[in-house]
Amino acid sequence: MVDVSAARVVAVLTRAPSSGGKTRLFAALGCVPDPRLLTALLLDTLDGAAAPDVTLVVSVAPASACDEVASLVPPGIDVIPQSAGSLGERMRSTLASLLDRGARAVVLIGSDLPEITRPTIAAAFRMLERDPDALVLGPAADGGYYLLGATRVPPVFDGIEWGSDAVLTQTQAAAAIAGLHVSLVDVLGDVDTSSDLQRLAHTRPTSRTAAWLKDGRQ
Repeated sequence: MVDVSAARVVAVLTRAPSSGGKTRLFAALGCVPDPRLLTALLLDTLDGAAAPDVTLVVSVAPASACDEVASLVPPGIDVIPQSAGSLGERMRSTLASLLDRGARAVVLIGSDLPEITRPTIAAAFRMLERDPDALVLGPAADGGYYLLGATRVPPVFDGIEWGSDAVLTQTQAAAAIAGLHVSLVDVLGDVDTSSDLQRLAHTRPTSRTAAWLKDGRQ
């Protein structure tokens, strides 16, 4: 297990590629879930989030698939199991686990963000350095959020309509009720539709995800 004591930790929440996922995307593409695309999305996300002063962790569902994911990611990245439950419960558990291990600040992101960049991650940690009591969110283009950063577990995971376009506003409302200041980093799109993939082919043409779109759909 990687030592995260006093570290800035980026935790990428993911499903194991062999377990499927992205059903709406694959339905739009007219193909069955392809572990190669899911792996490409995860690895591109890890590349974008990596920085010398950041410790990367991958939080995996199902919990039994940690060995599978560990064989896919670069050496030195800690792979930990996700708890059971809703997305909010799994996010809360991952955050709590890393903070209990001594992490100084934790940023949670999804595994479908091949356009994530180090400056965005750095901005989130700077916000937490300036105000350790803040909640940092990265608004997603679809009304949710792709990033959550905190130095303690915030009470913002219950009563959220996960998967809806109200996730961001509901989370901000929960933060306001708890008296938390919310800081926002840049809006970013994840990969949920075929048009998202087409966009990525132009913005990240050398990415693994773009290569799958060009060469791997067979």
